[in-house]
Amino acid sequence: MKKILSILSVLLVSACSSSPYTYHVEPTPLKKQETKYSIAEVNVNLTQGYNGDASLEKFATQAEVQELFRKTLESNLNDAGVLARDDETEVNLVIDIDYVRTFNHGGESLNKPEVSHNVTIISGSEKLASFSQGKYTTKYGYLKDLAVNMEITAFSWDEEDEPQDIELISKLIAQDILNVGD
Repeated sequence: MKKILSILSVLLVSACSSSPYTYHVEPTPLKKQETKYSIAEVNVNLTQGYNGDASLEKFATQAEVQELFRKTLESNLNDAGVLARDDETEVNLVIDIDYVRTFNHGGESLNKPEVSHNVTIISGSEKLASFSQGKYTTKYGYLKDLAVNMEITAFSWDEEDEPQDIELISKLIAQDILNVGD
């Protein structure tokens, strides 16, 4: 019994100490909530999900979604005080996002998107760190999420609401970027 408890406690401690970040340079030169970043690339792979009609022109194009992600990521990093200015030493971000636009029955309104992302942090040609998040969807605060779900159920969550999803996803990615480093 003592051996089992010892093994379980070791497993628990090692699971709690694991980091979602992969550091390619040790010790990492990145400082949590201090390092200034510049966005080198934002690459969005937009996919139309089930029931989606790619011919519907009311929804944003891949280029428009990509530009909105870039703007909202820059805004979130700027608000956090970690967006590099031209005169600051830059650590560059390469952000790849797989964004599946999911539709309600009929293809005229949206469900929550399915998203995954990968962020690579580089300085010059040296890869410093990376992290990724597999398939997830938007989850707002309790009351907001309830309101969004009601709009989805009523088939009224549409192209005008999609920027809210992109803003929330960008905020989550920016929060993860803030927490990279020691």
